[in-house]
Amino acid sequence: MTSFIYIDVAAPNNHGGCKRGGIGMAVLDEDEYVEYQDRFTIERDTNNAELDLIALLEALEYSKDGDVIYSTSDYCVKGFNDWLDGWKSKGWRKSDRKSVQNRRLWLVVDELRSRKFVEVRKVKAHSGIRGNEIANSLAIEAVR
Repeated sequence: MTSFIYIDVAAPNNHGGCKRGGIGMAVLDEDEYVEYQDRFTIERDTNNAELDLIALLEALEYSKDGDVIYSTSDYCVKGFNDWLDGWKSKGWRKSDRKSVQNRRLWLVVDELRSRKFVEVRKVKAHSGIRGNEIANSLAIEAVR
């Protein structure tokens, strides 16, 4: 049975020096019943991009073959689906020849991606989608 895993993050003062971040994850079944939910607090300097990747890693760890992960992060969705193989083939460089940021996290994403078949899809933030709203609330709770 397919599970739908929603992830979201909260990074207060992201542009001015975020000292603490939150991650929320909600897992729903095909009937939108909440199978599992959790929140994580990152107690150090961080930013949205890093938090989004950590959230993706948590979802990949939790997932099983056939599951679908939903993220509000273009960085994670495009990185997973479109950019990762190119980065690897270019020695972890982007098309502008600059180094890929958060490489150590992307290496773990790549390892987990190679072990199971999951889809990673974009979900629009704050659009009333139940799983995303739950994940968002959990992320906010995690930084309180």
